[in-house]
Amino acid sequence: MQHYSLDESALQKQIHVSKFLLIYTLILFTARYLSSYHAGRLRHHSVLYELTWLCNSTLVVGCLSFGGWKDNWLHRRRPLAATACGVAVSIDQIMWYVDALAWVVSGTFPIGVMKYLTWKQTLWIDRLTCTHHLWTIPLFIYGSGTALTWDSFKLSVYVVTIQVLLSRWLTPLIIRRETTNNGDDWKEKGNIEDPRYYRYLNVNLAHELWQDITFPFLQISKDNPEGWVYLFRLLWRWQVFNALVFIGILHPLSMIIT
Repeated sequence: MQHYSLDESALQKQIHVSKFLLIYTLILFTARYLSSYHAGRLRHHSVLYELTWLCNSTLVVGCLSFGGWKDNWLHRRRPLAATACGVAVSIDQIMWYVDALAWVVSGTFPIGVMKYLTWKQTLWIDRLTCTHHLWTIPLFIYGSGTALTWDSFKLSVYVVTIQVLLSRWLTPLIIRRETTNNGDDWKEKGNIEDPRYYRYLNVNLAHELWQDITFPFLQISKDNPEGWVYLFRLLWRWQVFNALVFIGILHPLSMIIT
């Protein structure tokens, strides 16, 4: 496959990309984890959950896939896996560009994927370590050393599906700490905005549409559907939007960058 037919300079480029991803991911995890000493035990749990967001796990896959740390099955260089993860997060990160540009121009988030950065429960370290939403795709395309093919999109379908299903199974919608014997006390006195008492997770949108997204045609959970109905609605839309982004943006961009 052309993902592997690269000259020595291209291989060195992938190694540099892998090392950068390793350093950035370690900084991201360490900084967020250490912040739990200030924000409390609830923050400790939320950091671990949030590292399973697809945009975060993509950094890990990219590091391993571009690095080729050892010549064995597990650590072998697999740029296709990295580009597939890049495609998997493409619709989300394109929406980040829209929100970021709109915020610079008008101070608003028309889509809402970035709005969580303004929540009172969002710590400053989270804001500093969210930049990868803006550079992951171009970096992965650059590191791949070749124009993206449909193989990347096909594999991304499995990546998205597996990540969403695992998140539905293993992660909660929210985590909270009760402050008294009254189970609803966490909702009072601003606790819902305090990271020590409450954290909205909804990792990979596995439980509901992200709460800041208000476009009517995207509302797939307002009628409180059964779990399998919601997941079906989410997954086919996610794949269709990714396909449109792949055809209209990613593939043409990869031909320019590489």
